[in-house]
Amino acid sequence: MNAPISIVAERETLLAERRRATLVLIGLFWLFAFVVLSLRAAFVDTIPFEVMAPRRFVYACFGTLMCVGMVYALDRLHGSTFSRRVLWGVAGAILMAVVQSLFNNVIVRELFPIPGIAPMSVSIFVQWMVVWLGYFLAWTGTHLALTYHWDAQDQQMRTAAMRELAQEARIAALRYQVNPHFLFNALNSISSLVLERRNEEAEVMLLNLAAFLHSTLAADREGTIGLDEEIALQRRYLDIEAARFSERMKVTIEVPEALAHARVPTLILQPLIENAVRHGVDRSEQITTIRIVAAADRGQLRLVVEDDGEGDGPSRRGTGLGLANVGERLQAHFGDHGRLTAGPLSPSGYRAAIELPLELAA
Repeated sequence: MNAPISIVAERETLLAERRRATLVLIGLFWLFAFVVLSLRAAFVDTIPFEVMAPRRFVYACFGTLMCVGMVYALDRLHGSTFSRRVLWGVAGAILMAVVQSLFNNVIVRELFPIPGIAPMSVSIFVQWMVVWLGYFLAWTGTHLALTYHWDAQDQQMRTAAMRELAQEARIAALRYQVNPHFLFNALNSISSLVLERRNEEAEVMLLNLAAFLHSTLAADREGTIGLDEEIALQRRYLDIEAARFSERMKVTIEVPEALAHARVPTLILQPLIENAVRHGVDRSEQITTIRIVAAADRGQLRLVVEDDGEGDGPSRRGTGLGLANVGERLQAHFGDHGRLTAGPLSPSGYRAAIELPLELAA
């Protein structure tokens, strides 16, 4: 529930910032108009500044209201094409220039007349309309350019959000491949124990399986977990397999304390350890050691799972799904910064190693 609320809050904050930017733009426009008209009057008009300044202030207030109204009108066309908004913007600028000229005439000749000022002729009215049209076209063009820039930003954010959602969906799909694949193998092992009338081992394995699944379902809420949590999950899995292979399986885990809180994708080690059990321990007559090692080098975290079992030799038939899943998950999470390497050891055994960016939890 928090994520949608956060997105809405961020959107509201962004819209508020844009509204403030629009009001600032209007204010700067009319401040500029006031200054330019005052400078022009200083060289051309004979009417003192202190006489015209209050009237120009009224012009600016009226013009500000018209620009705010124009912003509202253009916002109503938000879903339209940009060319249509430009067309309406030009039409609005012409209309505002006419209204502004009429309003100014009423101010200086009707409401607050200036003694000695001549009545406005058609030619003077047209001249002032052209002057105001230049101002309003400049303001409208600037506003349309700004809204176009904001629309482009919104489109980029939507594209990035959709890309991120697609990536999250892909990661989740890969993540959910792990449990069904593992569950099938675990239930198959329990079935074998039952058929062999090894009921106590089957019961222990079933209880450990329930505990493991409970832990993994709780971990589903996060895309990544601490390495210590990942190792704890794998210990639960190894407890499951210990019911069958306790006499033939030895496990060593070497994780430095400094790397305990490194972030890793949830259950990223599961297919690698499962392969070591299924194709190393299960198919070897001798005691097989599974070794799990973590190390850091140049900003990269390296995780290694290896065994010295005889198994199927170099080919390791049947490991394709697990290794492919790990490789795709690393690619989905980290792109070219995450990779998987795997191959046989000499004279026997198998090693799988993953590398990913080292990220320590705060």
